Amino acid sequence: MSYGILVNNASGFTQIDGTYDNISSFSSGTVARSYVNSSGSQVLNKVTFPSNTPTDYLLFAKPSAQTTLRQITVAVYSDGFAFFTPWQASDNFNIDYFIGVRSEDMPANNSPDHGLEVYKDNGDQAYSSNNPNFKVLAVSFDDLSSTSFSPSAFTVSSMTGIYTLMSGKNYVGRSPQGYPSYSIIYSFFQEFDYTAKTITGKITPVTNAAPSQSGSFGGGFKTNLIGKLV
Repeated sequence: MSYGILVNNASGFTQIDGTYDNISSFSSGTVARSYVNSSGSQVLNKVTFPSNTPTDYLLFAKPSAQTTLRQITVAVYSDGFAFFTPWQASDNFNIDYFIGVRSEDMPANNSPDHGLEVYKDNGDQAYSSNNPNFKVLAVSFDDLSSTSFSPSAFTVSSMTGIYTLMSGKNYVGRSPQGYPSYSIIYSFFQEFDYTAKTITGKITPVTNAAPSQSGSFGGGFKTNLIGKLV
């Protein structure tokens, strides 16, 4: 940055930069996982978007209980979103989520506490210490190509409070299974392994679908991002 404010921590990582937007928690909550069972029946636990949600939001999530191994993917609808477990998975658990938006898109705070606000040169708010802000711990990029592709993995010293970015890529493609019986729909899952202390991308079946004689795989880029609300 040529002027303004720049705050680094003791390790040299940027914490606040007046040039760039910060991600703040616009809305948060907990929801039960959704799933599709072996008969193809769907159980949908959908979160409805708040009426004033900005259009350029990001979805972050983590399992509520930090035990065992969990895999989740996101499905976004016109009025909300839901987190699905892999096709036919029987484990039942809850998921913590938050909708991330730019600091300037946060609702007006009519009773601010003491703290710090940073504005960009165009007058937009870049940071406010009164917001729950997202601290990025690691980021990577994947170019998905097939069901055998191995996406990135993050290893951390502690899994406590770590969210991962769910939006950006979910549906990956379809593959025929026992044609003409049905096809399998694949999605990009996030796997939380609390024993190994890893968060890993997985390409896993999420449901079955109408038969397709030839499979198709959309691929595309996926941004992987983990961090904490501070």
